[in-house]
Amino acid sequence: MCGRYSVLTEKEIIDIREILQEISLRIVRDDFLQYDEKPGEIRPTNKAPVIVRHDEGVSFESQRFGFKRVNNPGIIINARSDTLEQKYTFSHLLKSGRCVVPAAEFFEWKDNGKSKKIKHYARDKDGNILFFAGLYQDTEAGREFVIITKDSMGEMAKIHDRMPVILRADQIEQWLNGEIKPKDLLDMEFDLTVLPCDENEVSQLSLFDV
Repeated sequence: MCGRYSVLTEKEIIDIREILQEISLRIVRDDFLQYDEKPGEIRPTNKAPVIVRHDEGVSFESQRFGFKRVNNPGIIINARSDTLEQKYTFSHLLKSGRCVVPAAEFFEWKDNGKSKKIKHYARDKDGNILFFAGLYQDTEAGREFVIITKDSMGEMAKIHDRMPVILRADQIEQWLNGEIKPKDLLDMEFDLTVLPCDENEVSQLSLFDV
């Protein structure tokens, strides 16, 4: 599962533009030229930066986190990599609705057998930006996205059984143009540092806890 992650800082937005240029992806639309969001935690229904491919390049745009359910309350925030091709909600988006969701880190809670779960953060071991594989769709209310998940590996497996599918920078274009198939996502590995949030972080983020 991935339901919380941190919004990007202005410096990280600049770093992403440079990464896209390095892998020869031209930005043809940029909603974040004057990015002024405060660092914090993205939760479902928030708007966040998303990378989408076009014939002439990529757009860097703001989309809402989560698909609104049809005729049902609540939203869908994650798509399982192992059932992407079986569920129509996601399968029809594999051709025209792929996206990449950049993040500084994501959060998960570990059940310690007590009344309160322990909040952990997961970051790239080298401090690099994370790129989640995602899907988006157009609605009357605007574009919305979900994050694709897989079975947890490494340190994350000790915290939760699911984690986001994380792409390397050189896999961004391959995911967006369809070279990476759903079955390829199942065994993707990524080195993460996973640690409990310290007391200061927990107090700052507690407003988003459920």
